[in-house]
Amino acid sequence: SLMTYYDQHICPYLVTFDGPSNPYRMHIIQLASQNEGLQNAIAALATNNMRMRKIESRKTGFIEEITEAFDGQDPTRPTAEESCYKQISIEQLNMQLTDPHAAQDDSVLATLLILCLFHVCDSGFSKFKTQLAGVQKLMSMRSPQTKSNFTAWVEMFFTWFDVMTSTVNDRETQIQVDSIDMLDFSANLGALEQFSGCDGRLFKLIARLGRLNLLSQGREVSSQAKSGETTPRATPMPKRPFRYPRSKRNTGMRSGPRSLIAADYAFIDGNGWGSPIIPEEGASESMLPEDPTRPAYDERKEFWAEWHDIRIRLQEWQMDVSTLPSPSNPTSTSAPTPDVPANMGPEQRDLVHISESFRHSALLYITRLAHPFLPSSAPEFQALASQALFHITALPVTSCVNKFLLWPLFITGTECVDEGHRNVIRQRCVEIQRESGFFNNISGLEVLERVWGDGCVGGVGGEVEMSARRRDSEGLMGRQAFRWRRAMDRVDGEYIVI
Repeated sequence: SLMTYYDQHICPYLVTFDGPSNPYRMHIIQLASQNEGLQNAIAALATNNMRMRKIESRKTGFIEEITEAFDGQDPTRPTAEESCYKQISIEQLNMQLTDPHAAQDDSVLATLLILCLFHVCDSGFSKFKTQLAGVQKLMSMRSPQTKSNFTAWVEMFFTWFDVMTSTVNDRETQIQVDSIDMLDFSANLGALEQFSGCDGRLFKLIARLGRLNLLSQGREVSSQAKSGETTPRATPMPKRPFRYPRSKRNTGMRSGPRSLIAADYAFIDGNGWGSPIIPEEGASESMLPEDPTRPAYDERKEFWAEWHDIRIRLQEWQMDVSTLPSPSNPTSTSAPTPDVPANMGPEQRDLVHISESFRHSALLYITRLAHPFLPSSAPEFQALASQALFHITALPVTSCVNKFLLWPLFITGTECVDEGHRNVIRQRCVEIQRESGFFNNISGLEVLERVWGDGCVGGVGGEVEMSARRRDSEGLMGRQAFRWRRAMDRVDGEYIVI
């Protein structure tokens, strides 16, 4: 049956460690036994997922080969059965929403959650902000005394979606930052590692990136409390515009992408980050990376205060190994790395590697915000991209967290200039699609292919790319750093990169 398919072939994909306590199984199936609308939503997701799993390249790794498989019969067209299940589910959901009492039933939230997953599976694209607003309204109708393990899990689910979606869709989170700070990301079924493989403390830093992106563009942000105010070591607001010291080095223009050499690492710290734009007191001006695109003065005081604080926290973050599950293979002989101790089992190592891939991708994200016009071939980007790819490729395709790699793959992939690195990104996206049947992995890859295929990488010293980056910012509100925004051709909703 379709319910059995959901139980056996979808639920295991949605969490890191599957088992009887999997909330997608424990909560959703139990609620569906008493609600026809939820049953139809699950049936729609199951039929959609079966169809999407058939979308498979005969060879390995290239989006053109996947596209060729669409010729003739288009597998992206829903079947009559699938459309019927979805339409009935929506009609029954709307009927419940018209009754204030019925609208507070847990099955309503469960149905919205499953329909959200349907869009991730079907296209990787949805009007998520509208869906989230509906969920928030429903949650506000409930008495605080009625909060349960189920509602806490639903809140965690939509917080995860909101944070990851905001980072790539030019917006800040819709869920208030103080609410994110209050969530316990390590509690029972709500552990963030179960949702995405990403450590909860690291997730709170990623939750600040969407807001930071808007600040970098000089755009207005909400007046909600800044997340840095709820944690120690917030950076004080500067009293004057930042002045960028001009580098005393004059190395000339480089000719296209090249491999890093030892001298490059004199300007990169242990996290692969170029020397800070705001130098530490007493730092030599000659230690700043060359950036001819940088202005002498910058009035974005709030942006740089947030940026500096996030950067420090990302650099200092380390996985708390005491929170990891006990190793299933403590005698593993895998070679240790500086980030992964030798005595860890496979599951523990994988959780460290995926969190490190998220961390280096987040560092890459804020690096691009700091240097919006530098070419991707610059050492600042290539060092971080290489480190992110190291942790990504350290995860076997059979890893329980391989399915959660799309966000690091997407953020890292946009800065990849080496064809071999791009092929790694392609192959992983296709492998995850084959494993899960969720099409958002392919829609994200299609955006990357458009970024890679615009022919802007190259030229003397990356001049072609720098010109293209300036062009991409023209006509946009503020200062757009990310080239994927131009490559995202859907404007009536959001790309779901999770």
